[in-house]
Amino acid sequence: MPIPDLTLQQLRAVRTLAASGSFTKAAAAEHISQSVLSRRIKEVERLLRVRLFDRTTRQIDTTAAGQAFLLMTGAVLDDMDLRLSRFMSYVAAQSGTIAVAALPSLAAAVLPEMIRGFMLDHPEVEFEIVDGAADDVVERLAGGTVELGLTAHGDLQDSFCFEPLLQEQFYGVAHRSHPWSTQKSISWSDFKGETVLATRPGSSIRTITDAAFSEYSISVSERFNACSAATIRGLLRAGVGVAALPALEVQGFGLDDLVAVPVDSPDATRVIGVAYHCSQDLSPVAARFLDFMHATEIDSPRGVSRVQVDDTSEDTLSSSGCRSKHEVCLEP
Repeated sequence: MPIPDLTLQQLRAVRTLAASGSFTKAAAAEHISQSVLSRRIKEVERLLRVRLFDRTTRQIDTTAAGQAFLLMTGAVLDDMDLRLSRFMSYVAAQSGTIAVAALPSLAAAVLPEMIRGFMLDHPEVEFEIVDGAADDVVERLAGGTVELGLTAHGDLQDSFCFEPLLQEQFYGVAHRSHPWSTQKSISWSDFKGETVLATRPGSSIRTITDAAFSEYSISVSERFNACSAATIRGLLRAGVGVAALPALEVQGFGLDDLVAVPVDSPDATRVIGVAYHCSQDLSPVAARFLDFMHATEIDSPRGVSRVQVDDTSEDTLSSSGCRSKHEVCLEP
């Protein structure tokens, strides 16, 4: 015997009529006319080849077959209602998982407070956070394992959009006994003659410092293969050399025991923000979190300022196809 193709509307009509015992009440509950409700019930009975209700002039009674039908289909409706409720919560950005890849300094110094603020109004949202260098962030975005990448503005692929959030000042960082401790600022040329420590190629810091150092013929020390900023910080504390680090690396990782002097140069800054695929729609909750990051106040540490954007401009840091276009106005 073929299985009849029943719709959710028909299943709900049967359950509502059985619960109310009245075509008038059931039709009102389903927000349809009595004639429409009656046709749905008759169509179900026709497809099932059985009578579900006994109809009299005074009342509607559920038959034994109707009771069995309700018992078997009730769980289906309850499960569907639960799943639809969850989906509507997802669509409303009240639930879901936000997968984020972030530079270590952003994951440690910026992201936690943003997540805390966001979850005050979105307590059901979950986060998956992976930290890594700039090329790691791009690789995870390209591989689709994360939706958002918190990274520095650099040579992103054309398929990625970038929305700026913060601008960081670069600092010359050294042991507290270094002569820089008596200076209010330095220039890139002051790194010449020093044992310069640098993170591995592919990091956002290395991209910026390599460009600056090449202009002054400054060589990065090859004596130390430091793969991370954490290793650089350890070497600096040991007095091994000096480094150029952005503000969040200095402030976010508690380098108060080291000398940190601003590098006075127009190119001694790093713009950081959010990257994502231009051609792919963000999940509702990821799009809501991106908007929240733009709107929320950040307790910026020394050397960090908000990037002001103008949505009315056609200028943009991102490729065509982004959610919005921003003219980048960097605060002094």
